[in-house]
Amino acid sequence: VNKRVLNVLPFPMTISTFQLLTGSVYYLFTVLLFRGKPELPCPVHEPAKQVYAAAAGHAIGQTATVVSLGAGAVSFTHIVKSLEPFFSCIVTYFSTKKIMDFRVYLSLIPVVGGVGLACLDKLSYNHLAFFAAMLSNLAFAIRAVKSKQALTNTKLDAPNLFGIVTTIAAAMCIPVFLAFEGVACFKGIDSLNLLYKVLLSGLFHYLNNEVMYLTLNRVTPVTLAVGNTVKRVFIIAASVIVLGNQVGTKSIVGSAVAISGVLLYSFAKMKFE
Repeated sequence: VNKRVLNVLPFPMTISTFQLLTGSVYYLFTVLLFRGKPELPCPVHEPAKQVYAAAAGHAIGQTATVVSLGAGAVSFTHIVKSLEPFFSCIVTYFSTKKIMDFRVYLSLIPVVGGVGLACLDKLSYNHLAFFAAMLSNLAFAIRAVKSKQALTNTKLDAPNLFGIVTTIAAAMCIPVFLAFEGVACFKGIDSLNLLYKVLLSGLFHYLNNEVMYLTLNRVTPVTLAVGNTVKRVFIIAASVIVLGNQVGTKSIVGSAVAISGVLLYSFAKMKFE
């Protein structure tokens, strides 16, 4: 849906902001209807700073992902985003100083190598799409690590934490999209069908990430990133079938190597951790 909307309305910051706003409105409705008011941490204490950091990561990661999707093929963006477990390992180390068994780290080498091979495919490579997807990897790794810390250090459950993170992220994005894309973007929304697609993609994005936060409550950020990489196999396949994206031999082989690396990581994590 995102790619089709971007083909008609090439304003990625606007689209990402409206997606976050859709999620925020949905969350606030659920608070009013059945969730009840969550117990928020003190704004100046460390747990609140972890929530703010997670929100900043969410805002940057979402915007960078939409920018990448607009600049290149959907399949290419998600091949690059398969590197998310690698970034999660780095951010986890610098945030918590936790070191896993070296064999677990070695299992991520095929993931990095596979993505690197796929990026050599000139059929789909795009500079902006690559660097935006890499930025989203870093931002989402920070979001996952800081969210995990906030789940541990606050009384917020996973759905409420993600709702608050989304609401803060939306507030962060509003001045940015107004500064860079302004009101010109509204001229491109010339039909209710297009607006419906933007709002629908925002709702699906929110629900998908809410499930992800429920999972994060039970696993480590690195394991969550690995799960996201497996999910990307289906997204890449769908982009080829539905959007007709051209995928070269290097992309196919690179994707297969990267996904094999993800499976290798799963086995290594179970055996050595």
